[in-house]
Amino acid sequence: KNEASYILIDLRPSKQAEQGHIPKAVAMAEGGLDKMKDQFPKHMAAPIILYNQDGALASAEEAFKKISDWGYKQVSVLSGGFQAWEKAGKQVAKGPAQSKIAYVRKLMPGEVDIAAFKEVVVKPVAGSMILDVRTPKETADGLLPNALSIPMEELEQRLAEVPKGKTLVSHCSTGVRAA
Repeated sequence: KNEASYILIDLRPSKQAEQGHIPKAVAMAEGGLDKMKDQFPKHMAAPIILYNQDGALASAEEAFKKISDWGYKQVSVLSGGFQAWEKAGKQVAKGPAQSKIAYVRKLMPGEVDIAAFKEVVVKPVAGSMILDVRTPKETADGLLPNALSIPMEELEQRLAEVPKGKTLVSHCSTGVRAA
């Protein structure tokens, strides 16, 4: 599999990318990024790295702005572009770049995967507690059983409500506030 914990997009024309590209790079679709939008992950904190031939920001600016406007928080442009990558002696792949994004979110230290979280919701672990930091609007459709609900914006003022000596498993809608 060509799955990665980041998204690397080659903004160069496909013929140029076929002559050499960074491994695991996805070729920008003919017709631009809009044709690829449905391939981008739901995880808005996914690291997205764009590159062009020489790292010139002007040529990557439109793609950077578009992806940022879609709500992605970690969009960057590879300094020096493909030329700098190649000059540094890094690995170069030949032939067509990938045509589909294959992103796999890598858990950060302290994060819990979905299966483990569901297990804690269904069968609480002694000495632990779920702290739900979603807003009242987000919890309108329902709360998690056995969870303490304190919106992130109120947490500092309501910290006394959080039991001491328990392992907390925090929860939000996106994973960003709970991290």
